[in-house]
Amino acid sequence: MTELRITSLADENRLDELKALNMLVHNLDDVFCQRVFELNPASRSPACHRFLVKDGRIVSGISLLTHTVRWHGTTIEAGEIGLVGTLEELRGKGYASMLMNDWLDTMREDKIPLAFLWGIPDFYQRFHFHYAYPNHGTPYVSLPRSCTVDWEPSGPIRRAQPEDRRSLPALYRAYNSDLTGCQVRSDEQWEYYFRLTEGEGNHGWWATEEPMGGYAFVAGDPPAVWEIAVSSLSPLRDLVIGLLEAHQKIEALDLYHHPRMPVGEWLYRWGARVSSPEDIWKGAWGGMVRLMDPARLLKLMAGRLSERLADSRLFDFTGSIPFTSEVGGAVIEIGDGAVEVHEIEERAPLFIPARVLSPIMMGYKGFERFREEMRDMPDRVAEVMSVLFQRDKVFMYSMLYADELIPRVT
Repeated sequence: MTELRITSLADENRLDELKALNMLVHNLDDVFCQRVFELNPASRSPACHRFLVKDGRIVSGISLLTHTVRWHGTTIEAGEIGLVGTLEELRGKGYASMLMNDWLDTMREDKIPLAFLWGIPDFYQRFHFHYAYPNHGTPYVSLPRSCTVDWEPSGPIRRAQPEDRRSLPALYRAYNSDLTGCQVRSDEQWEYYFRLTEGEGNHGWWATEEPMGGYAFVAGDPPAVWEIAVSSLSPLRDLVIGLLEAHQKIEALDLYHHPRMPVGEWLYRWGARVSSPEDIWKGAWGGMVRLMDPARLLKLMAGRLSERLADSRLFDFTGSIPFTSEVGGAVIEIGDGAVEVHEIEERAPLFIPARVLSPIMMGYKGFERFREEMRDMPDRVAEVMSVLFQRDKVFMYSMLYADELIPRVT
């Protein structure tokens, strides 16, 4: 009789076997596996990694990392799903689904309101994960070298030094304070990234001179900026000039950066072009979100929703919008210019599919994008929803797959 059971590295120390599974299934190297399973503070806990054992053999695995992320002016705990994979000869038997459902049950028990992952089409939707933030497949912003020929820097840039380890996190927090999905990194996480990128030539962390007004993290081949934060326009110019000087072979500086954040907007004014749209390409990898507790998430958004209502022509609207979806529902109460959110006790007539609810709550797309799909919704309710749920800035950074970006230390 076949024995199937789910366990974790916390219960069974089978690290070498789990590494071997991930190297085979995901074509990972030993350096990446060592970082994920042993070094990265976000993922090195044995309890993060569960696997399915069939007749004594590990055949499938899924990992879950828990982060604190920004959520429309506040913070929440979110679960990042990753390293989802099954041995090729055993796929299609539901093994990964068993592990996924096991992790979803854990997140419900631990009251984690949001889950996210980098997903492919036609698998994760069955668990109500839906595209709700951009992917990192190609750069979002690209500034040709020719746009900078007449620039004069106000100061040089340099490789970040150990003494900069307080300034960089402070800039990161200030610049990304209102970016939904942005991870709140611990001091330990910052130390990990600094330690792995010391002495790596033109890759790694770059900073402007004191007083530090900006930094950038450069990785990849060809090199690109994977993270950047600045306090004003001047340090951004210095970083662009300095990075192009340090990387003479590239004809444009590519940035994986939200186009509507200040850096993106400034670069567009200087002649940058969009290398990829925010929309996720059909059939491509992309950022997917699973709303674990929509009512709780909406309660945390109530202040932001009230601000949007107050700034609209519907500022004096009074009423309630009860709704349900595949992942839960809520009652949005509006009165006296304020929005309150309550739990819903029974199924409401208004049904908002999770494929719509996820992107509008994240702010990846505004409700207006879904007016045609939601054409059965009463017009007045649709108007209110369009005011409350607007396109916003959202950008989730994977702490699991970030290890692929960090140069290999030799």
